[in-house]
Amino acid sequence: MSDRFSSASAAGYDRGFGSISGQFIPPLLRAARVGPGYKVLDIATGTGIAAEAAIKAIGPSGSLVATDLSPAMLERARERLALRPNVSFAVEDGQSLNFPDSEFDAVLCAMGLMLFPSPSRGLSEFRRVLRADAWAAVSVAMVPERAFHTRVDAIIAKHVPEHMVISARYFSLGNPELLRSLFTAAGFRDVETFTEARCYPFSTFAAYFKPIEDGQGPTGRAYVALPADIQQAVRENARQQLECRTAPGGPVEVEVELLFGCGRR
Repeated sequence: MSDRFSSASAAGYDRGFGSISGQFIPPLLRAARVGPGYKVLDIATGTGIAAEAAIKAIGPSGSLVATDLSPAMLERARERLALRPNVSFAVEDGQSLNFPDSEFDAVLCAMGLMLFPSPSRGLSEFRRVLRADAWAAVSVAMVPERAFHTRVDAIIAKHVPEHMVISARYFSLGNPELLRSLFTAAGFRDVETFTEARCYPFSTFAAYFKPIEDGQGPTGRAYVALPADIQQAVRENARQQLECRTAPGGPVEVEVELLFGCGRR
């Protein structure tokens, strides 16, 4: 997975998909009960989208530690948050955190837990570093048909068997019962799950697909690495999927639904 999060992928993610990701951060912060003065840990921060919103929520009296396993992603987060005095950065494996027990008032993980080799280990670590009665919250993808760009990963997997592992991992935690069971097994109390959905209109399918064709983000880089005939087949499959209820060449809507889980230590 590390090749998918190079410097080019990190920059492309922000250009093509950052604004979409940001719209799903407020419910994550509410689920983690983030408030003024909190010390927050943002795990798998990526380019720092959730961290940026959390810093606003905690205010100048709070502090935030942004971590990621990918140095390239963390560097983009540093650039985004460079002028924020109450944030620090660390390359960290979310399954084996280098922080003391009971260190944080809230733990966030936006669209990262499903990529962990062992999500259960990750959640156990999230709980360990939380103070008593504090909350951890995560967001994960649900199904390809209600994903923004990773729906294309699922289509690529139909044409390229080696891509199936990547695609399956993106959607591996999209079941509410499964996510609740993982939180409970990690020792969390008052576990909750809920979903949030948004629809994103585009003037044409081509307008939606252009960032992917330009190689932006991990999905775009995977797409442009395909042979031309497979690129054409993937694009056509995606077009048919999104134009199924509209006239060819007309406007399309991309439905996105995320699953959120949270629990209290």
